[in-house]
Order: sequence, then C-alpha cells, then structure tokens
Amino acid sequence: MEETTASIGTLTLGDSLHTPPLVVCIPFDLIIEILCRLPVKFLLQFRCVCKSWNSLISNDPKFTKKHLHMMSTTKHRHLVTTTWIMAKELTVTSYPFDSLQLDSIFTSNPTQLDYSPIITSWQDGLIASCDGLLCFVIDQRLAVLYNPCIRKVKKLPSLDLPREEGSTLFALIITRFACKTQVKVHTLGTDSWRRIKDFPSMFRFGRHGVVVCGTVNWLTYYNSSDLGVIVSLHLGKESYQEIPVPDSGDFFLSTLDMMRECLCIFSRKRTDSFTDVWLEYGNKESWIKLISLPIFDVPYHTVYTRIVYISEDNNQVLLIFREDRRLKWVVYDCKMILLSV
Repeated sequence: MEETTASIGTLTLGDSLHTPPLVVCIPFDLIIEILCRLPVKFLLQFRCVCKSWNSLISNDPKFTKKHLHMMSTTKHRHLVTTTWIMAKELTVTSYPFDSLQLDSIFTSNPTQLDYSPIITSWQDGLIASCDGLLCFVIDQRLAVLYNPCIRKVKKLPSLDLPREEGSTLFALIITRFACKTQVKVHTLGTDSWRRIKDFPSMFRFGRHGVVVCGTVNWLTYYNSSDLGVIVSLHLGKESYQEIPVPDSGDFFLSTLDMMRECLCIFSRKRTDSFTDVWLEYGNKESWIKLISLPIFDVPYHTVYTRIVYISEDNNQVLLIFREDRRLKWVVYDCKMILLSV
C-alpha cells in the first residue's frame, strides 16, 4: 500500500513494506509561493496544519500583502452590493464574475454574505472598501470593518465627538463644522482615533473619499456648483495635495471613483448626451479619456446608477441600473454599440 505524508518543507513518498521512503525537501519559500495562490477559504483550513503555517497565514503582513497582490492579478473578480429591504434590513451580496467576459455576471451565483446585524438606520451603510475590507458607518458616529472572506466584523473605537448638525463619518473620520473640517485617523491594532491636519478649508466636498494606493481622495467644489480640484490625503505622510481635474470644459455631473487601481472621473457636460470616463495614471498631468458612454434610453432608468467595471481592452463596460429599488446588471459593448441586460 502506498502512503503519502507531508510535513512543513518535507514530502515523504514510498511503499511502506518494500522500498525505503523517498524524502523530497520543499523549501519554505516555495511553500509560501504555493499558499499565496490559494483562495482564502483554503488558507483558513490550512492554518491547523502546523504552528508555522498558522503564524504565516494569520500574522505575517508580508504574506497577506503578497496574497492580496496575487489574487488581484487573476481574472476572477467579486462585486459587492448593498441593498435596503423596506428601509429596515441591509443585505450585502457578492457577485462573482470573469473580468475577461463581463457578461458572465448574468449567470453568476450571488452569495448573500452572512454577518451579524450591524446597521441600525437606512442612513447608515457601506462607505468605502480597501484591500477586500468593507467599511460601514453606523449612526454617523461609529465605524465597523467587515471582512467578507472570513465573515468577521470589527468595531472601531467610538468617537468622542460633539453631535453637531452636518457632521459626517468617512473611511477615516471627517467632521465638518461651520468654519473648519477636522480629520481623524485610526490605526488598526490601536484603541483610539488620532487627529491630523485639518482638511483644506477653501473646498467643499459631497461624497465620501475614494481610497487609491494609500491615499484618500475627494472631489471638491469651490462653491455649491463650481467644480474645484481633487484633494488627496496621503495616509503615510499625513499630507494633502491638490490634483487638477481634466480640462474639458464645463462639467455638469461629475463623480470620483477608482478603476484599475487609478483615480477616475465620470463626467457629463450640460450640452452632451455622453458620459466621459477619465483615468489618472499617477500624476496630475496624466488624465486620459478612456471612453465615452451614451445616456441609454431604457425603460427602467435613463441614467445608470454606476459604472462598475471596464474591460482591459475598453470594449465592454459593466453598469448597474436601479429598477424598482432593485439593482440590474447591464453590459455595454462599445464596438458593437450593443446593450446586454
């Protein structure tokens, strides 16, 4: 009878009765390369193999970063959506799809993520995501992190903030007062928030910040209507910089987001029937117009809720429409000028 045993760094093969075992030594570096290519659900199971595997998978930040990078280079993607049911219950759903075939979203099997009820009001919800973690805001004063891979929720320390009208909670904390905007950051593993330099007072912003490569970015306005600049906060340096928006005339509707690990702007002029998608490749002079999308005449909505994903060849675009409080996936083929629902 042939038996196979495995130990950390060593593989023993052989016939237990007739031949001596053949010992194959596998360098631990090679084992790391193998493990970092496995899905999270298998890594969680392999923590019990031995202490060194458990330490590697659970506590090694370099391994975590390497695994995250490896997973981000595959064609397999997951989209996470949040939907309110009768303004009482927030559902968090994950949709797997193939980034090389965007229409795979139509046949994917979505999974409703199982987590403890953490949302208390329809005003609360998902405000940011980074490196596979989701950040929710509760009651405008408490933030929680949710890891959908391991189904764990971590409450961040509560904020000792005065309850003033207009105060808002973001991925890091931004509290708006009449004359200034305070910013606080939290480092995982600590039990408090730390105040850093205030947000530049000459700008106004509406939405939460967009996290890209260690920075948090806000699309700002000089007043209630005039588009200003992108204010970017570098979390490591705790410093701000201003990034000019694309020089393309009078924007009517503009949204800041992330695409391909870069900042992007979805913009539309008052006189246009197209939405332009601009991508910024690392410096303020590098804005490139990626594609222009028509404003689709569809029965359930005339404006898409969000541009979710653009294929690497820029030929297909995955969009979300809202239909009777439900989300509807749509794929637009830029070459064929074809809309798939």
